[in-house]
Amino acid sequence: MVHNPYNKGLLTALLGEPEAEILFSTDRMLDNFNKFEIALTKALYQTGKITQPSHDKILSSISNFTPDIEDLIKTTQVDGIPVPGYVRQLKKEIGTPYSSDFHLGTTSQDLMDTSLVMILPELSRIFHRSLEEIVSCLQSLEKKFGSVPFQGYTRMQSAKMITVGDRITSWREPLVKLKSTLTIVDKNCQILQLAGPVGNRGEWEGKAAEIPMLVGKELGLETTEHGWQTDRTAYCNYTDWCGNLVGILAKIGKDLTLMAQMEQIEFTGGGTSSAMPHKSNPIEPELLITFGHYLPLLTAGMHQSLMHEQERSGSMWTLEWIVIPQICALTSKSLKVTEGFLKSITRLG
Repeated sequence: MVHNPYNKGLLTALLGEPEAEILFSTDRMLDNFNKFEIALTKALYQTGKITQPSHDKILSSISNFTPDIEDLIKTTQVDGIPVPGYVRQLKKEIGTPYSSDFHLGTTSQDLMDTSLVMILPELSRIFHRSLEEIVSCLQSLEKKFGSVPFQGYTRMQSAKMITVGDRITSWREPLVKLKSTLTIVDKNCQILQLAGPVGNRGEWEGKAAEIPMLVGKELGLETTEHGWQTDRTAYCNYTDWCGNLVGILAKIGKDLTLMAQMEQIEFTGGGTSSAMPHKSNPIEPELLITFGHYLPLLTAGMHQSLMHEQERSGSMWTLEWIVIPQICALTSKSLKVTEGFLKSITRLG
């Protein structure tokens, strides 16, 4: 097989972002599955739906469970989702008669959606930390170079004079606003998905409110009166926030490339050319522009996912699994690229 350098090969270092990507790994997904099933088992016992021996056996089996990943890969190709294979493996581990109490009243979407929302707070912390560092870098640059006179441009034509500080302010202020709204879009995603096979919590006979409340408390998630399995607006708001951020960073990148062209900036560590050794290419700002063009394609895909037909959509759901990890990883990559380049600047103006 011919090695493809564009597919997790030579360009991974340029385009990949391991800190965010690992959050969407198989290990993290299965760990969140286990946390969900532990919380559900506790809730079922506390509400009298299962016995203590069943509760104890299920929790013990989950704690000792080592999934057969190869089997999960095969069954996912058949089932279109990893949950049925995961449940079959754990039921085998639990054994009769207690296995019938495992995963009781819930469904694959409950695990998949809840697993994803459990990832987002850690991802948001990565975003917030990077945003704080970028804002700090911009403040430092403004302190050093902010009073330097600078040619302003409108519609790519020379306009009136401004200062370097004016340009930096136009970069910084949108980032400050986005940092303040991150907490809101993240919190709006922190809602437990636990609605059962058709979304009406009809499997628990009188405990439909209490069981989700107990599970949500165990997992640190809010609960709602109904499940949100066809309401994907919270996801879209989160990825739209990512798209807005990457667009603002791309604007900074575009300004920086033009400043490099006009020799209004000096920086260390520029990219080299195979044919023109004198060049110092602004690779990082160029990457920001690239991501700024690509992210809107992915966020548009997320808006397609709003069209979950009937009580569950297989196709729209799968679309989310394709685009959400990419959006999140590229958002984190954009932040880290911006931070790295800003720290390399030695002159502005």
